[in-house]
Amino acid sequence: MEVTSHQPSAQSDLSKLKDLIRSESFPFWLFLVLWFGQLCLALEPSWGDGTYYDYGYMVILLVPFFFHSRWSEIKGAGDRLIVEAPKMVQSPLVVIFFGAAFCSIVMLRLIQTVDSGWRAPLVVHAFLMIGFAAFCLSRVIGGRALLTFFPCAVLILLAVPLPSAVEFSLIHGLTERVVDTAVFANRMLGLPVTSSGETLFANGIPLHVSEGCSGIRSFQSSIFAGFVLGEFIRLSILNRLILLGLSLFTAFCMNCLRVIYLVQHAAGHPGADLQKVHDISGYVSLTLTFITIFALSSFLKKSEHGGEQQAAAATV
Repeated sequence: MEVTSHQPSAQSDLSKLKDLIRSESFPFWLFLVLWFGQLCLALEPSWGDGTYYDYGYMVILLVPFFFHSRWSEIKGAGDRLIVEAPKMVQSPLVVIFFGAAFCSIVMLRLIQTVDSGWRAPLVVHAFLMIGFAAFCLSRVIGGRALLTFFPCAVLILLAVPLPSAVEFSLIHGLTERVVDTAVFANRMLGLPVTSSGETLFANGIPLHVSEGCSGIRSFQSSIFAGFVLGEFIRLSILNRLILLGLSLFTAFCMNCLRVIYLVQHAAGHPGADLQKVHDISGYVSLTLTFITIFALSSFLKKSEHGGEQQAAAATV
């Protein structure tokens, strides 16, 4: 009975897929998938190097999901696409724009093969991809409706590595603040901790606050998580900004607590293997950060929904 109950649904999904492939709009959707896919291929080395951007793999699934959700909310978009898609192929402006964007991306990819550590070509590549996709969509749904897909563009940009100078400045600033907070907190707890640059000294034991301890990983992951949750549950713009701010604050606090704990552990266990404790505390800190962000997003959504109910009751 269970097999029979699921069979009509599977046949319906297969029928919809066949209808999509046979539809006049299929070449447009196929182009968007390939256009987005080539950017993902360019970014994959940055996602897979094990540093700060491994959450980028989630973008491959999240962007199509959010795009489809936003597209389904635009009335008559499918009908307009069927009418406008053939016109775009025959438009000299579209052809010229595509040719310029394609040639530019080829040059950027060649630059990336020569110097893979240079981030600027990846940033330009992402803006070219988003720019041409936005240009095509604007011809279908209009300029004002194009703002509907703004979250998708931001989500893509969040997966692009920051320029090296910006990233270095961010890491240095976060490291200084984490060191200062750890010194102050441990002194309040009765442990005479001193610092020299990015190194803490607890009872003569040196503890270097590295890039991983600076909070840059949790900082960027928290921005990504806060933005994704805000879009997923459709928070208001104000609550999305509040969630992003609270996400960053949570990441910073959790990371400071992690460093404080490591200092306390090193002082209390001079011969212990700090590397194992370092890794475990990092996973715990990151997990607690994400749980807290999820709880904050749920609270903001409930408060937003409660405010809407009060406004509706006052209107009545």
